[in-house]
Amino acid sequence: MLDHRVLTFLTVCEELSFTRAAEKLHITQPAVSQHVRYIEDYYGIQAFRFSGRRISLTEAGILLRDSLTSLCNNEIYLKEQLASACDLQQTVRFGATLTVGEFMIADPLSHFLAAHPDSNISVTVANTALLLQKLDAGEIDFAILEGNYPSHLYQHVPYITDRFIPVCKKNYRFKKAPQSLFDLTSERLLVREPGSGTRRILEDALSEYGMGIETFRHVTTIGNMNTIKDMVKNGCGITFLYETAAAEDLREGLLQKINLPDWQVRHEISIVWKKDHLFEDSLRALLKELFHI
Repeated sequence: MLDHRVLTFLTVCEELSFTRAAEKLHITQPAVSQHVRYIEDYYGIQAFRFSGRRISLTEAGILLRDSLTSLCNNEIYLKEQLASACDLQQTVRFGATLTVGEFMIADPLSHFLAAHPDSNISVTVANTALLLQKLDAGEIDFAILEGNYPSHLYQHVPYITDRFIPVCKKNYRFKKAPQSLFDLTSERLLVREPGSGTRRILEDALSEYGMGIETFRHVTTIGNMNTIKDMVKNGCGITFLYETAAAEDLREGLLQKINLPDWQVRHEISIVWKKDHLFEDSLRALLKELFHI
């Protein structure tokens, strides 16, 4: 069990304010200062530097914050593992990007619950940036990400590798018959919001061709892939998405793939967790059972 003063220290690191930390923890500001001073004295460092009313972390403070965050995350996972070992309800907490959450995990979760009917599952569906924040904060144990991420900070295994394709409505009338990627730039592009994995993959792929989202004449940004697909099916423009996410609509003839000789993009969707996970073996065993990887 971690000392309660560690939580106070980490809250100050998060808020960068002793006052806001006190309000969040429902304790007095002097108590916050006392807890932080204890942590600094115990580890023999100065964790914060002060400039007027503004505070920031020193290099030693950043290292201590990251290390104590890892300890807190591992303690949460330890409690879950102990509950499972004592035949109490197992809780699986993870995150998934929107495309993954909507189109790629229903079957494996259904099979897992059939095998473990007493288990609880908590799935956070959000964009890549928010899921990484939750992973770092210990709010989830792993995340399934379609977007790029700083791989040197995390352990990861491939989930699937999928084609990333341009699609339009069946019999869509192009302003110019597409023979190359650049021919699509006269069409309206429907795209996810900044921070989403799908958008980042598109941005990175376009950059390989010396292009960007701004190269398209008209751009509409929408934070939901199903809404984007519905608008594309209504002839509002084109989009790029994973083939798995479009599979049913392609089979039913509601969407059609735009075949471009110069566009052959595939991307790995990864399962990601923190590098310093003390219970990596049990986590890998869970992933193997859940996703057969």
